[in-house]
Amino acid sequence: MFGHLQIYSCYSFQNSTILMKDLIQDASAKHMDALALTDKNNMFGALEFSKECLKHGIKPIFGLEASIMIEGEIYPFILLAKDDVGYFDLVKVCCDINLSEDKCISLKSLSLYKEHLFVISGCVEGIVERLVAKEMEDQAVKYLQLLKNEFQENYYVMLQNHHLKYQETFNERMISLAKYVKVKIICSNEVRYLKKQDALAIDLMQASLQGVTLDGKYEPVTQEKYLKTEAEMSQLFDREIIEETKQVLDFCKATIPLSQKHLPSYPVPHNGDASQYLRSLCKVGLKKRFSHQDIPSQYIERLKYELNIIHQMGFDDYFLIVWDYVRYAKINKIQVGAGRGSAAGSLVAYVLGITNVDPIEYDLLFERFLNPERVSMPDIDIDFQDDRRDDVIHYVIDKYGQDHAAQIVTFNTYGPRVAIKDMGKVMGIPLARLEIIAKMIPTGPKNKKTITQMYQTSANFQSMINQDRLLKKIIGATSVIEHLPRNISTHAAGVILSKEPLRDVVPLINGPTSTMMSQYSKDYIEEVGLLKMDFLGLKNLTMLDYICKDIERDTHQNIVLNSIPLDNQKTYELISKADTFGVFQLESQGMRNLLRKMKPSCFDDIVAAIALFRPGPMENIPAYLKRKDHLEPVTYPLPELEPILKSTYGIMIYQEQLMQVAQKMAGFSLGKADILRKATSKKETKLMLSMKEEFIEGCLKQGYTLEKAHEVFDLIEKFANYGFNKSHSVAYGYIAYQLAYLKANYPLYFFASILSNELSSETTKLHCIQECKAYHVDILPPSVNHSHARFMVENGHIRYSLLAIKNVGYAGYKAIIEERKKGLFVDVFDFVTRMDESRVSKKMIESLIDAGALDEFGMSRATIFKNLDSIRDYGSLRNSLGIDEKPVLTIYKDQQEEKLAKEKAVLGIYLSMHPIELMKAKLGVPYVNVSSLYEYVNQHVNIVVQLQRIKNITDRKDDEMCFIEGFDETGSIDGVVFASRYKSIGMMLKKGNICLINGKVDMKDKLSFIIDKARVIE
Repeated sequence: MFGHLQIYSCYSFQNSTILMKDLIQDASAKHMDALALTDKNNMFGALEFSKECLKHGIKPIFGLEASIMIEGEIYPFILLAKDDVGYFDLVKVCCDINLSEDKCISLKSLSLYKEHLFVISGCVEGIVERLVAKEMEDQAVKYLQLLKNEFQENYYVMLQNHHLKYQETFNERMISLAKYVKVKIICSNEVRYLKKQDALAIDLMQASLQGVTLDGKYEPVTQEKYLKTEAEMSQLFDREIIEETKQVLDFCKATIPLSQKHLPSYPVPHNGDASQYLRSLCKVGLKKRFSHQDIPSQYIERLKYELNIIHQMGFDDYFLIVWDYVRYAKINKIQVGAGRGSAAGSLVAYVLGITNVDPIEYDLLFERFLNPERVSMPDIDIDFQDDRRDDVIHYVIDKYGQDHAAQIVTFNTYGPRVAIKDMGKVMGIPLARLEIIAKMIPTGPKNKKTITQMYQTSANFQSMINQDRLLKKIIGATSVIEHLPRNISTHAAGVILSKEPLRDVVPLINGPTSTMMSQYSKDYIEEVGLLKMDFLGLKNLTMLDYICKDIERDTHQNIVLNSIPLDNQKTYELISKADTFGVFQLESQGMRNLLRKMKPSCFDDIVAAIALFRPGPMENIPAYLKRKDHLEPVTYPLPELEPILKSTYGIMIYQEQLMQVAQKMAGFSLGKADILRKATSKKETKLMLSMKEEFIEGCLKQGYTLEKAHEVFDLIEKFANYGFNKSHSVAYGYIAYQLAYLKANYPLYFFASILSNELSSETTKLHCIQECKAYHVDILPPSVNHSHARFMVENGHIRYSLLAIKNVGYAGYKAIIEERKKGLFVDVFDFVTRMDESRVSKKMIESLIDAGALDEFGMSRATIFKNLDSIRDYGSLRNSLGIDEKPVLTIYKDQQEEKLAKEKAVLGIYLSMHPIELMKAKLGVPYVNVSSLYEYVNQHVNIVVQLQRIKNITDRKDDEMCFIEGFDETGSIDGVVFASRYKSIGMMLKKGNICLINGKVDMKDKLSFIIDKARVIE
């Protein structure tokens, strides 16, 4: 057996360049039998490592470079798990280190685990190694004996040989001392990279971490810490040491047990039975759902069926846990989503109030959520309003205890831009130059590129790198570093719960905010038998909450969202016009185009629109719309499938329909039909073939022809690529409808909530203000006397928020609010006197002036700004000495362009007036406002817009053209400049320019502008 006993992966942050898949592929290519992962004080990669090793027939050995405290000093040791108990001991040691203040474990504590761990001296900074390096042999022998006595046959000394000068004599002395104390000797290579040239990357990351600048001629001290072959290792160490190493490799037999489940128990009142308690809650919940009505037998039977399945699968406690924290949220007036994903197909979830979707009414299937024929963990993800989500997480952690509940780790990767900037800084390359190069690399989700791809495809990028000797030196290293994790953070939604203390099950660490987290990420946590729950923050729920509260405060109307009628005419008119800016799921340009054509008239249409507007199902949209509008006959693959496909005009849209078709035609149970759905959608070829045989056989038994069976299976196979989960579509359809209802019926409160939710987004604020104008709603300027933290409805309009002004912090805002409770501010002198410098800084007052928040005092902004020091001196004298003699102010007139520029700087938008209005006033040519372009379709007109987005592309002939997005004070418009025109006007089309544009108004799927001429207006 051959392998390596000391391997550091990328999870030893800044200490290794090794990604797990690359490691195992390299080891497999070099015919290795076993590998030990020994990351520093962590086990982040253990499960990923194990799975990759087993895939390639390599034995995984679980280890750790652990920080051990000996006599008040901390030293590293390599620990390896001998067996399964050793693996769990390693987990506990890892927890002890990471959850302690000193980030270490004492030698005494470590000795508790000595039976199932190998303890190895094998690090440069180790206690024995340090003493030998200092030629303090007597002291080295003392600690060798101490460790030998403590850990007996499980203690080893490990040597490395990286062709460093000191190592030859050092190793000779170590061998001699180890033999003297009778400690066994093994060897390793301290593997930190896979290719020799990657040694530089480690040194760069280390220098970056320490804030050190390296010399331009810097070279790594060694390039030998790579994954060496058996032949290479045999040349470095005596046969006896190699054989001893092989014995350790052979002896380690630890695995990570994956069959155990650690599901938590719900604390049932009076120590009652979880199953009985769940049943009683469901009975009560069903009666509530049908208050004062007879309960249909269909519901009673479905509830019994679901409860039996839940009990058989052992998930009674799970449902109680979710019910409990959802109930907590509702009691504490935290908005909860109607449902999410397949869980909306459960009647149990509906009657418990976990979801608000009646699965029977919408033909949703329980088996799409929980399949008794394929046991897997249930997955009920819950949406909460995003500003209260943490309250629910803290409730769960407090209820089940810090030992049994934790959040989940996630990793932040360097990425190309950070890698170039961080490593370039280490080499002393000017930051301005690094910024230019970094910005050249696209990082968007659709056009993301790596450093290597940029170097290979962009002549400009390659030229900039090659022109700089230092950049050229490190470009190879940065192309490796960009893929590595840089640090840890807390997963945005995941929480894990365990019946046993978590430290007995999974390695833990304190996160960036001292939150305890599992070291295994979301992709692996369920495999070790832990229950993962997602608590998702949804800003649209926060919007709904604030809209309802604002309406109730101003009008005393109590809107119960779950009781909103689903047949409100105004709502469907709004959706059919695609007036859906700000409406969850319905606001993208493509979706709005679909809504205009579809003209939804009932809730089912909204559900279908959400399901259809996905990359795959989109190809069904034309046929769906024609059939809906009676322009094409509705046909079915078989007459028997009409009940299943009637609501979607004979077109299969939902996964649930696929399952019902398999049930109807092949006699499949819904559980088996779900296995078919999953196999076809995940392209599990082997399973698909066996399922196809069963499907055909089932169809023949049901009396269908072989030809028809094949035809329907082909349809299922094609559909499975893009079928959508109807449960999810219905649940999210509810939130979409609720927001559309509030926009249609309470637009003022709707817009105020969007603006409050998007305090920092300039684009959304601008768009929202344009929408407000279409509704004849004015945005009133900020005011120290009337504004609040949020945008508020005031006399039929919306008052700008104080907190949406740059440099106005929460402390300053609170000070203003508390002071004005004593009486409104009378004038600027009163305001500055009462808000003295200990409460509000000069910078904040200047921002308030620029924002127009002091306009109500009747002075120009320039007058207040330029006299501010005199006004503040007056306030200071009045507060300290009682002198009340107001200074005589010099009066200044506002310069309109300067005033608007300052206003935009602090508000992010032009509020009182747009510069375009000033420029339009100077123009001697006719123009059309963007909001009026609908009246000029197919006509040539002039518009005046500020360009906010330019996208250059090449057409089929490889000629350059571009798309633009521009806006004026009335709205925004998309435009296109074809290649024939681009040559003459392209240089004028720069982001931020205000242009007079001439072109043709076009209307296909949406309104757009075909540009002929353009000139920049100065």
